[in-house]
Order: sequence, then C-alpha cells, then structure tokens
Amino acid sequence: MKLKRLGIRKQLLYLLLSCSLITLLVAGGIAFFGMIRIKSDALKIGVEIGKSAEENSSETLRETITASLQGLVHERANQVNYIFNDFVWDVTMLSKEMTTILQNPQNYSPRYTSEPDLAFTGKITPQIIYESNVSREELAYEVGLTGNLQDFMMRLNEGDDTIASTYVVSKNGFCIMTDTVANVRIVDGRPFTFNYKTRPWYQKAMSEQKLIFTDLFIDLALERGLAISCASPYYDANGEIAGVVGEGRTLKNISDIINKTKIGKTGFGFILNERGQVLFSPKTEGSFAVDYDNNLDNDPSLFDNKDQDLVQAVQRMTSGETGLNLVNIDGTSYYLAYTPLEKEGWSFGAVIEESEVTLPLQISNQLIEDSTYQFVGMLNNSIKLIMIAILLAFTLIIALIPFVGRKIADKFTKPLLTLSDGVREIASGNFDKKLDIQTGNEIEHLANCFNAMTDELQRYMKNLMKVTADKERIATELNVAANIQISMLPHNFDFNRDDFEIYAIMNAAKEVGGDFYDFYLLDEKHLVITMADVSGKGVPAALFMSRSKTILKNFATMMNNPDDFAAVMMLANNQLCQGNDEMMFVTVFMGMLDLDTGKFIYVNGGHNPPMVYHKSSDKFEYMQVKQNIVLGMMDDMDFEQQEMQLESGDILYLYTDGVTEAMDVENKQYGEERLSECLNKVNKKADLPTILKNVKDDLSKHVGEAEQSDDITMLAVKLKM
Repeated sequence: MKLKRLGIRKQLLYLLLSCSLITLLVAGGIAFFGMIRIKSDALKIGVEIGKSAEENSSETLRETITASLQGLVHERANQVNYIFNDFVWDVTMLSKEMTTILQNPQNYSPRYTSEPDLAFTGKITPQIIYESNVSREELAYEVGLTGNLQDFMMRLNEGDDTIASTYVVSKNGFCIMTDTVANVRIVDGRPFTFNYKTRPWYQKAMSEQKLIFTDLFIDLALERGLAISCASPYYDANGEIAGVVGEGRTLKNISDIINKTKIGKTGFGFILNERGQVLFSPKTEGSFAVDYDNNLDNDPSLFDNKDQDLVQAVQRMTSGETGLNLVNIDGTSYYLAYTPLEKEGWSFGAVIEESEVTLPLQISNQLIEDSTYQFVGMLNNSIKLIMIAILLAFTLIIALIPFVGRKIADKFTKPLLTLSDGVREIASGNFDKKLDIQTGNEIEHLANCFNAMTDELQRYMKNLMKVTADKERIATELNVAANIQISMLPHNFDFNRDDFEIYAIMNAAKEVGGDFYDFYLLDEKHLVITMADVSGKGVPAALFMSRSKTILKNFATMMNNPDDFAAVMMLANNQLCQGNDEMMFVTVFMGMLDLDTGKFIYVNGGHNPPMVYHKSSDKFEYMQVKQNIVLGMMDDMDFEQQEMQLESGDILYLYTDGVTEAMDVENKQYGEERLSECLNKVNKKADLPTILKNVKDDLSKHVGEAEQSDDITMLAVKLKM
C-alpha cells in the first residue's frame, strides 16, 4: 500500500535498488563461496605437496649418505686386506723356499752368514744367532744350507719399508735374522746368544703346525710403533718340521689408512680385534681411544661397554658380519658401518654422528616446511585482502545499478574460479600448468605464487628423475655386461658324439661375476675342460675372467705337445702376471680327456679338488690334486701335471668354491661333506643336467632365504667309450 502511494520515479528507484541489492547479494554469495572453496583446496593441496616432497627428499638423502658410508668401509677394508694378503704371501714363500732347500740339498752350495756386527747397524743385513749350548761345528752344514735363503729375505726387506725383520729359526738351535738392528745383538763387544725357540711366534707356529699371526705388540727395537708377526713352519727331507720362518711388520700403513678415513666432521674409521678391543683409531679419548704406550692386552674391550646396542654391533663385527647399525658412543648417537677383514676375528668399522647424517635431512625438511608455511601464509593474506576488497565493493555497489553490480561481481568471481580450476589441475599432477591471471590485484599475486611453486616442484622432480635415470642406466649397462659374459661361455652341449656327454651351469652372485667354465675339442679324440674362479666379484672380476679364459684357450690350442698341460698353465700364468697392477688372480683346474683311451691329464692351479665317479665302485670321491699356485700372482712358477684313468660310465664333476662355501642365514657353509653326500645320493644313470639340477636344488635348500654370496658354477663330463 505504501509503495503504491509513492511516485513512479521513487518506485523505479526502489525497484532498481531492490534488484541491485538482490543481484549484489547473489554475486557476493557466489564470490564468497568461491573464495572459501579455493582456500580449502589450496591449503589441502599445499600441505600434501609439502609432505610428499619432504618424505621423498628425506628417504633419498638418507639412502645416499648411508650407502656412501658403507661403500667407504668396504673400500678401506679392501686396502687393509691387501696388506695382510701380501704379508701371508711373503711368509708362505719363505716356508716353501726353505722347505725346497732342505728337501733338495744337492741343488745348493753352503752359504756363509755373518754374525752380528756393529758395522751392520742401520743396514739391512742377514745375521746368524746361535743358542748358547749348541755345537757350531755340528750345525755348520745346516747353517750353510739355510744361508741360501738370505737373498730372498733381503729382497723382501728391501722391497717394503714396513717389514721390520725376516727370520728363519732351526729347531736345532740357530736363527738367521735379517734387519737393520745388529747393534742390539752385541753385548760387551761380542755377538750375543739367544734361544729364539722361546719366542711366542715360534711356539705358536710349532704347536699349531700352520701359518699363524701373533697378537699386536709395540716394536721396541726399531721404535716404529705398533707391529705384528706372521710365522709358518718349514719341513726337512723326511717331511718333518725343521723350524719356523717368519716376518715382522710395523702397521704404520694400516694406521695411515685409518687416519685418512675422514667422514664429514664427526666420522672416523677404526679396527677391532676378536676380543672387541680397538686396535686402530684416531681417537685419543673415549671408548674408541687407543693408548699404544701401555700393554695392549690391558686395553678395554667394547664388549664391556654400557650401551647394549654398541655391544651387539661389536658382537656382529667379531663374528665376521657386514652391516649398518645405529649405536650410542659415549653418550652420542652414531651410525656404525662395518665389514670383516682377512685377519681372523678382525673387523673394519666407520662411524658418523647421527646428527650429521640427519642434518641435511633436517635442513631439507625445514626448507620444504618453511616454503609450505610461507605459501599458506601468503594464501591466507591474499584471501583476507580479497575478502576486504569484496566487502568494500559490496558497500559501493549498493548505490549502483544492477548492471554495474553484476559486472563487478563477474570481475571478482571469474578470476577466482579460474584460480580454483588451475589449482585443482596442478593438484592432479600437471606441474606444467601456468595460471595466466592478470587482474593487477591480490588474485594475480596469488596466481604468481602458484606458478613459482610449480617451477620449484618441477626443478625438484627433474633432479629426482635425473638421479633415477642414472641408476637405471647403470643397471642397464650391468645387464648388458652380464649378457656379454654369459655369451662368452659355451652353451652348446650337444657335440653329436656317442663317446661322451657334457653339461654346465653358472649363476653369478652379482650382475656379472668372476667364475667361468670352458670346454672344446682339440681334435677328434681330445676334449679339454676348464673350471676357474677369479678373485673378487663384479665388473673387475668379469674383465679378468674374459682375459683369463682367452689366454688359457689360446695356449691350449697352440701347444705342440698335447700332453704338456703344465706348460700351458705356466705360460698362461706368466701372461696374466703382466700388467696385473690390481694383483688379481684366478684359480684354475684344467684337464684333457682322451676319448679313445680314457686317459685324463690335468693341472690344478689353486682350485677346489674336483670329484670323480667310478662306475666300478659306484661312488663319487674327491680327486687327489696338487694345489700349485694360483694364476696371476707370481710369474715363472712351475706347475705339476697329474693323470688318472677313466672307464666308460665314469663321471667328472668340477665346481667353484661358491658351491661348498654357500652359506645359509646362520652363515653355515654347505661344505665338501654335504656335496659328497648329495652326489652319492643322486641316480648316477640320470643325464648330467638332472644330476647338476639335484645338486643345485640341494644347495638352494641349504641356503634358504640367505643372499647368494659368491658365483656358483658346476660342470660335469661323462665318458661313454
């Protein structure tokens, strides 16, 4: 009624205002709803992206750091193992050389050896020391023969400055010692007498009748720090122990390896013995400190440490395990990586503070978290500004006509809806999406923030993709190398012959390995078979394997005398020693079977003894083989050839140590006894693939869930004359 009483102008004005207000309310409601939805979606997406980036970067960084730590431990352990292997080689050669002299005296003339003299001080000189109660005249012949070893001893001392002394001690009462401290053996101007049979290294080698290492000791004579001795018995013409040879070395080179093991700011390397005592460490205080001025036997053991996690890790180390653990050392949390050494009971370890490992993770996570919070803060501020702008516009538009109000509403809602759709597309994974919003206000600023965030995420994803691509490339190359290696081995076992059957299998422990087998006919009646195992694993072993296989086959096919396999091994050994700076070696069993007569000649170069099945006894037995030296370690070495007679139905079974040394989850080896039991249980009349499969199945049953630790290679030949 009141509206009807107003004039037409006022009614139109009220109608226009009402329409404008309704239009504004609707437009404002749409804009407000759009802002709330954008805020909710953007916050959720921003938090999810931040968490995802944080988790992925943390895992990648942690794996990279711990893998680097474990890789460093294995590298340093290999360096230490090389030192001990060289030590063992020296003493083994001394024992063999001295045994050869005593067992072949007709080949040697007596050599004179001087007694200690002050003039020898500071010079590497062999000197003879007698016990006080012996007859020198009665020992003159043995002393003269033993003197033939002094040239070899001199070469060893001169070739390595860590060798303190080399020595040979006869059980009959004299010693020839080669070193630079002749002055300590002069008493009152005369050479002293001494019973070296009282020394711990002599007594231990004699009682155990094998090569031994002593405990560590301080080298007081040369004042060169920590030292260790290695000794081994030698034998006379009757095969009885005639005395002990040995070598004493300072361990400065091992100490240098430890001191050079720098891992970040807090990390360091160390070596433990079988008693859990720290033998080498750069630490001067705390649980890992070593005091070389005191008796080493009195040093504390980490077995007594109050932290049980560290004690358990030390138990694994002294048990010969490899691993990575988080332990507490002197109140600080450390990552500990470790691996066993060649010296029995010793283990190499390296530690780094957990905080140093996690610091990059914390920094990375903090940067991502800060970026996320910064983005959320910018989003909230931008939305607040937009809300204020909407309220101001709402107030101003009340006085304007509906058309203007509708235009203003569209101006606000259109870019907001565009922003919402763009954010949703980015959340779906399209990081190439760019928001092209040019409003000149906070909405454009918010869109630019989203664009900057997607650029950062793209850069991060590209880096991750590059790392992943590099890993895939390496894996592909290793796979190609494995295929090439497999293709080098003969796979055609069908010779279309009725006089023999042959079959072989190989499973590498890594993508590529060091085992190989070979077989070929020299002519219609001679079959050559080879089984070999290169030291180490992976690509280096595969390359050395390729070289070894080629050299062995070349010399075998070129030999003038088809029965002289000892010459083949000698020539191949000399060839492999050339340019072998990495000191790699290969164990080889190589033989030739006469398919007409059944005569089998063979030479063994440090390889596992094969097994032979004689049909007459219906039993597999280990062959009696001469070990000889492995190929690639020392040139100009002689090899002894052997032979045996095979009959129709007899089987030769060759294998590598990956079979007998395969370990289960409790580190128990498969062993030669179980291999013998397995072969003697199989059906001897079955074909060779079935026999080898039975062995492989029994081996898999023993190993169970344990990881394969070495290459597994087997070859069998059955004579059918």
